[in-house]
Amino acid sequence: MKILYVTNARLCSGAEDHLLDVSLWLRDRDVEPVFIIREGGMLKERLDSYGLRYFQAFVPGRRISSIFRIARILQQELPDVVSVNREYNILPLYIAERMTSPFIKKRPKMVSVLHTPTGRWCPGIGTFDGVIATSEYTAESFFRTNRGIKEKTSLIYHGIKLPETDHEAKCQRNRLRRVFRDRQFPIIGMSGELWKNQEELVDVARFLVKVYPEITIAIIGGYEGGTALREKIDASGLGDNFILTGRLDRKLMPDVFYDLDLSVSTHRNEGFGLVHIESMAGYTPVVAYNSGGLVEILRNGGGVLVDGTTEDFAKAVIDLLGNDGKRKSIGLQGRKVVEENFSIDAMGKNHLAFYEKMLGKDRVI
Repeated sequence: MKILYVTNARLCSGAEDHLLDVSLWLRDRDVEPVFIIREGGMLKERLDSYGLRYFQAFVPGRRISSIFRIARILQQELPDVVSVNREYNILPLYIAERMTSPFIKKRPKMVSVLHTPTGRWCPGIGTFDGVIATSEYTAESFFRTNRGIKEKTSLIYHGIKLPETDHEAKCQRNRLRRVFRDRQFPIIGMSGELWKNQEELVDVARFLVKVYPEITIAIIGGYEGGTALREKIDASGLGDNFILTGRLDRKLMPDVFYDLDLSVSTHRNEGFGLVHIESMAGYTPVVAYNSGGLVEILRNGGGVLVDGTTEDFAKAVIDLLGNDGKRKSIGLQGRKVVEENFSIDAMGKNHLAFYEKMLGKDRVI
């Protein structure tokens, strides 16, 4: 089986990390993954490091010629499945596939994978053979604006490789930190691109420092959106409490979550949240608002869902930081939730079963 993965994202965020995880898992099981990506995008370096084939067909500012490039790739590669992973790529791929269909004997199965709950109207998606949603929340946002896709949509959650973590050491307040080496308990952190409402953490911090004057709040991530956040931190007078790491290599994330006493998220519209299952896999409880796709991760344990205001959020953080036993119990619970629901094997098997059912094949793994 050959699967052509399509994303013209300029950056490399959770959706692209997920694509790499899926494609590498499938490659080990005799599936050939090939990528169509953006010229000059950040994904190229990651694909090179893993030895994955790709075409840089999306050329910024050249939409029409990009479609012709894609059409040639479809005709050349003859994939069994085309997996479109950004909703704004659905229409270009639909057009390219229609252009090539008269010239190939067997058309590929067209699949859209919905990662972000934008709820956009997506011309062409109604003709696709299947849709994968990475959360119920994301799926529902598209059902309202794209009639006829609900019946062909399957829910497949993200999954990760479970890291080895020294749980007993992790539970010690005075453990040596691996990334934030000059900081001590308590350290909390939020991971993600800098447009996910990190500014509200500054408001949360105003309450936290009253109880924990030396608290460290690490904001892990990069890309657009950081200017307003930095300005708000500077204006708050809490600059010594905040660390903005910029984007870190994903390989460092297990050490980051080892350092964090809690993970937090003030983002209310998360489609899923790959970093949150990474946090839970590292025995780090998550505090988040009771909103978005995060609810589906935490409803079986591993964190605290907050209803209410910024002050209510801060109270939940303070409560967990002040209760070592509760924090340890929730951390153990979170690891178990990931093991049972969000492993990379579970994700890979579900993707493979989805594709093979679509192609009319049966295979026992």
